[in-house]
Amino acid sequence: MKKEKKNSKRNYPVIILSIVIAGYFLLFLIDRELFQKSVDKFTVLAVQIIPILVIVFILMFLNFWFLKPDMVKKHLGSQSGVKGYIFAILSGIISVGSVYVWYPLLKDLRKSGMSNKLIAVFIYNRSIKLHLLPLMILYFGVNFTVSLTILTVIFSIIVGYIVQKFDVDGLE
Repeated sequence: MKKEKKNSKRNYPVIILSIVIAGYFLLFLIDRELFQKSVDKFTVLAVQIIPILVIVFILMFLNFWFLKPDMVKKHLGSQSGVKGYIFAILSGIISVGSVYVWYPLLKDLRKSGMSNKLIAVFIYNRSIKLHLLPLMILYFGVNFTVSLTILTVIFSIIVGYIVQKFDVDGLE
């Protein structure tokens, strides 16, 4: 029973792709001029996004290559001070994947001495998606992107401070 459910979830991308292709084929048959406009817009968008995707894959590769859990544990101890904040901010920004995948690592780091304030800073800074910054600049401009990123980092520190003040360790 579980295998059937798991296999059906794997087919969603194929089903969606098939629907999109069928839609484009239907559009081609009904209105070729609209089909051509759609293909032209897709091509322009693809040309803009492909360089960004290349940057994303390079950053993801570098992230997985250089960022090791032992290194994170070393720099995020409870007595790390400003260095801990900086490392929590940077590691939160460059971390990729779903946040729930990071929860077990964060739990281990907490057991190893990482403070709750730095966990809060890390999680808060995950909202800065490094691989999406070029796209954000493309759509919203440099000033907005830089301002939002700086404010996110500042407020992550404030949230970390608040978490430290209301730190409750007995809720495990």
